[in-house]
Amino acid sequence: MTETDWLRYFRANSADPQLPWDDGYRLSGAERTVVVESIQQFQLGENAQGRRLLERAQALDAAYAGALRLFIQEEQRHSYLLGRFLALQGERCLSRHWVHAVFRRLRGLAGLELRMRVLATAEVLAIPYYTALREATGSTLLKSICSRILQEEAEHLRFQAFTFGRLGSRRPALLRGFVRTAHRWFLMATTLLVWMEHGQVFRAGGFSLGRLWAHSLAQGERLWG
Repeated sequence: MTETDWLRYFRANSADPQLPWDDGYRLSGAERTVVVESIQQFQLGENAQGRRLLERAQALDAAYAGALRLFIQEEQRHSYLLGRFLALQGERCLSRHWVHAVFRRLRGLAGLELRMRVLATAEVLAIPYYTALREATGSTLLKSICSRILQEEAEHLRFQAFTFGRLGSRRPALLRGFVRTAHRWFLMATTLLVWMEHGQVFRAGGFSLGRLWAHSLAQGERLWG
């Protein structure tokens, strides 16, 4: 796919999804203990504005920057969907969290590629997370939200792979290998952090740490090519 193909895809996918907002299911006390704080963290993390990222992308290519803008808007829509679900359950959204602050600081220190690699790491882990979250409660609405996000995150990873392929295409093979290795180590460290913060959701959804680890590395290998 080209930048124009991605721009066309994101435009076609920009309409708000039809979801069962009238579901009426109320989380039980046990379900709230498992998922609410976790959803609050992911809701905050999905709401990045991406202003500096877009500035750097614009300097690279206008068509790519346009696709990236729509990509960020999809991420923000994920945040909106999760926030609306929390509100229906009588729960608030977070305005800050230390994990979000760390990732935001990392992105702030970086250029375009490193920013995208930090985002891609979060999306690699989002696939098993939303898969587990979908199984962790009886809410039809939450399951539908997770299914929609999973569909879009799969395409986001393809977009990220396209990005890294383009940015790394002119590098020597040795340097490309170093970048992949560094990203792999970052993914491994982040996987452990995500398990520590969201282990209850993963366990409720049928994931062990070993399964999460294997899934993350497999997704990462497809991402890096």
